[in-house]
Amino acid sequence: MRSIRLFFISLSFSTVIAEGFGQVVLLEKTADYLKQKNLLAAREAIELAAKNETTKNEARTWYLRGFVYKELYKENPAEPAHRETAVEALRKSVSLDTRKEFVNSSNAALDYLYGTYYNEGLDLINAKDYEKALNGLQRFIDYRAKAKPDAYYAEALYYAGVANNATGKKTEAQQCFEQALAKGYNNPILYDDLAQVYLANNNKAKALSTIEAGRKAFPTDAALRTAEINLALQMKEYVRAEKLIEEHLTTNPNDTDALMVAGTVYEAVGKRDTAKQEAYFEKRKAAYKKILTKDPNNFLANYNLGVAYYNQAVPLLNDQALELSITEFNTRLEYISKLIAEAKPYIEKASQLSPQNVNSLKALSGIYFFLNDREKFQQTQNKIKLLEKK
Repeated sequence: MRSIRLFFISLSFSTVIAEGFGQVVLLEKTADYLKQKNLLAAREAIELAAKNETTKNEARTWYLRGFVYKELYKENPAEPAHRETAVEALRKSVSLDTRKEFVNSSNAALDYLYGTYYNEGLDLINAKDYEKALNGLQRFIDYRAKAKPDAYYAEALYYAGVANNATGKKTEAQQCFEQALAKGYNNPILYDDLAQVYLANNNKAKALSTIEAGRKAFPTDAALRTAEINLALQMKEYVRAEKLIEEHLTTNPNDTDALMVAGTVYEAVGKRDTAKQEAYFEKRKAAYKKILTKDPNNFLANYNLGVAYYNQAVPLLNDQALELSITEFNTRLEYISKLIAEAKPYIEKASQLSPQNVNSLKALSGIYFFLNDREKFQQTQNKIKLLEKK
């Protein structure tokens, strides 16, 4: 009886060896299938190995599983579950790999996979799908924060701020922008975006200091200079806004973008100081006309100049005008008619340059109404109705 019992023990032990050897062979087969680009066979083999008691706790098993699913994802990026599976498997391999056999290769694969979250996030921002963009960017940020914060990490923080800002999450946007700045994201637009968030969060002092820091870091950046002037306007610091734009125009008199901003500044200052309204009206006209000498087809310059004339005229035809003498009333009416006539060619040009622009059509409609051109007034009204139905 004793010999028979020993026989069965020996047989059982041999069976365990055979099963264990079989599972190890599956890992070798997986590696071979990967080399052959036979991903379906590789997946079938590695799934068996991942469930077996002999190999399910081996770092190599999860390393190979991660690579199988990484390649499946690369072959079909529309199947995001493959990426998730690959990430989980590779992370598990790293945690099990006490001998550090596969750590470097696993981390390189993880870098690639998390990089796809980053690229996907940027694509989604360009598509204005901000909520989905945040999901991918946050995964990339979380990974890089633990692994190796670098320039891509700082940039991802910035774009996460953009996505948060676009979805109305001002506090989260501020945090992301501040972290991006702290991590060295070197882009002038960050200063403008962060300043705008501070302003939205009612922190004017921070908004101003951020723009000033940006101007110091990027003294020649035109967009940041414009942002500084616009911030002064938003904060109703009209004297400062005028000083900034005129300082710039002294050394850059033909800067078209700056001239456009100057027109906006002169309008705002003129509204505030009614005693000097006429003087600022002249300065505004001069700015837009200078643009048009260089670029006659500039839509905004044509539109803004036409509107400047139109807006200068309309308030003059008020209730007080009816109290004037006939002579005074006729004099004012002639002046108003002159302003409207001056506005007409610029607004018509703007409307030709951008036929779908409802604002230019509405201004044109007002001009035709005042000039008693009923036919053109009705035609313009019909165009407006058609556009507003779309």
